[in-house]
Amino acid sequence: MIILKKTGLFIFLVLFVSLTPLLALTVKLGSPFPEGTAWDSSLKRMAAEWSDITNGQVRMRIYPGGVAGDEADMIRKMRFGQLDAGVLTTFGLQSIVPNTFVMSLPGILQSEAELNYVIDEFASGFDEDFIDEGFRILAWSKSGWAYFFAKKSLRTPNSLMNEKLSVSSADEELAMNFKALGFNVVPTALSELMVALQSGMVSAFYAPPMAAAAYQWFALAPHMINFPLAPVLGGFIISERTWNRIPDRYHDELKAATETVARDFYAESERLNTEAMNVMNRHGLQVEKLNPAELQQWYDVMTGGHKLVVGEGKWIDDDLFRKFVSALEGLR
Repeated sequence: MIILKKTGLFIFLVLFVSLTPLLALTVKLGSPFPEGTAWDSSLKRMAAEWSDITNGQVRMRIYPGGVAGDEADMIRKMRFGQLDAGVLTTFGLQSIVPNTFVMSLPGILQSEAELNYVIDEFASGFDEDFIDEGFRILAWSKSGWAYFFAKKSLRTPNSLMNEKLSVSSADEELAMNFKALGFNVVPTALSELMVALQSGMVSAFYAPPMAAAAYQWFALAPHMINFPLAPVLGGFIISERTWNRIPDRYHDELKAATETVARDFYAESERLNTEAMNVMNRHGLQVEKLNPAELQQWYDVMTGGHKLVVGEGKWIDDDLFRKFVSALEGLR
């Protein structure tokens, strides 16, 4: 009888120990979106879906508004197990898998159709690269396109080269690349851009319309050049360590729930970009509509700069770049 009791206790302890990590699993997700925004609400819906899909065995705790730190902080915390997941921009993803930047190269894509094509046909090709780095990408997100804004009317790359262009101080290499193309670059923190525009330290910047309107930057730089510089991309990632703690039977549904949120992000971004353009147009925005020759000048300058980040020892592999460009040429 004593032996049976001990055996029963042992089995109970084994089961308890094996199930406890799953029952107690809380996925800590870092988000740049302020609490109460539509994006934050979408993440909360995703958290509820993850709990429903796993019958409460996997829960998500969201740290909104940059509470978990900037992208570099979030990635570092995920590597050390202090954070499990995060919503990153293309620059955060590029810092993990540099080749992903091929989809965000200035001027390489010319339409939403091309962007959809490369997300469908190329994005999944980076999955194994993320896994090798200890991460799993659950979904890609898109949030419109970035455009140049300037204090005065500009229509050609040469005219912008005479201005003081704000480039994020968080990405020194990108700033160096713009400088190599001939632009007068002024590294500027996002939080300092308004003051920089007011003081005259910078006279131009690039951003999606919703950011230009939300931060009121357009009021000081009311001329938007109608050249889609690059898509605003991002993604949802989770540490491979955490993903492997979740039973395989839930993976497909959890990934599908995340992809739904990515689509929600795009719909909300489209709405906000449209609304931003309407607001800015009512308050003095001047959209510089380029003729075909002027538009070609922009594409020539930007694509000519791709060599700065493509090749051995650089962000993007030669073979991948050639395959990417060839696919786009075939699509066009």
